[in-house]
Amino acid sequence: MQRRANQCGYLMVAAVILIVIVAFLAVALSTMLASNVNTTVNNLGSMQGLYQAEGGLEYEQRRLARNLDWYRSVTDPMATTTLNIGSDSSTVKANLPATLLRRNLTSGANVVCVYTLDRFPATGSLLLDDDIASSGEFVTYTGTTSSHASCGSLAAFTGVARGQSISGISNAASAHTRSDRVYPVTTLVTNLAASCASPATFQITAHSKFLSAGTLDIEGEEIGYANSNTAAGVMTLTGVQRCQNGTASASHNVGAPVTPMLWDGASPDYEAEATATGTVGAAVREMRKTIQR
Repeated sequence: MQRRANQCGYLMVAAVILIVIVAFLAVALSTMLASNVNTTVNNLGSMQGLYQAEGGLEYEQRRLARNLDWYRSVTDPMATTTLNIGSDSSTVKANLPATLLRRNLTSGANVVCVYTLDRFPATGSLLLDDDIASSGEFVTYTGTTSSHASCGSLAAFTGVARGQSISGISNAASAHTRSDRVYPVTTLVTNLAASCASPATFQITAHSKFLSAGTLDIEGEEIGYANSNTAAGVMTLTGVQRCQNGTASASHNVGAPVTPMLWDGASPDYEAEATATGTVGAAVREMRKTIQR
């Protein structure tokens, strides 16, 4: 009888251990299943967010294609739009690297009336019109205002100095008509040799109006770049392609004026950067695209 009692005690201990092991395995399995479900849900949300962003880019590209003149926009980025599809959404916008004169400008005026000041720095340099070799003109400004009396209470650059020289390149002050283009101007930080061979990177002085990817005009040569990053006041361009749109190579020294791609009467003549952000639950995906017209 004593031996049977001892055997029952051993079996009871074994049964308890077995129950604990089974319970542990059940908890582990449940945790693994929950983790797999969460991973699947997150992956699905990420994919849906990507599709939302792609759809947003298509929407923004279509909206830009239907706009006769991008640079008449009074905001930059152009009006942010949220597209709602079911319980999900996509936010789209477009950055523009130039604006237009909103009033005629005499050769002696020191206030420049424009459509938008958004993303222009508080002080800096501008190029009025397109070709510095003909009617184009570099100017500097010391202030901005969203409402100036001489502009009919519209946006303006103030404290303007006309006919300025940048790296020895200049043109005299002249009259400019309404809807002439107004480009931001920055300067080259690294020398570029006269060659269509593309360097891995080059640098310009950082400027908030320049697109994160696009095309630059440096002394008549158009140079494309696929990406960029900004640090310590310097914008480093990568994915560089020189001699774009049939332009010839030339040497460019530090301090040379740099503008976004200038209008030349041929395609492409405008450039914008569309951004779309797709949001699905906690998943957020963003896509960018440089659009030329």
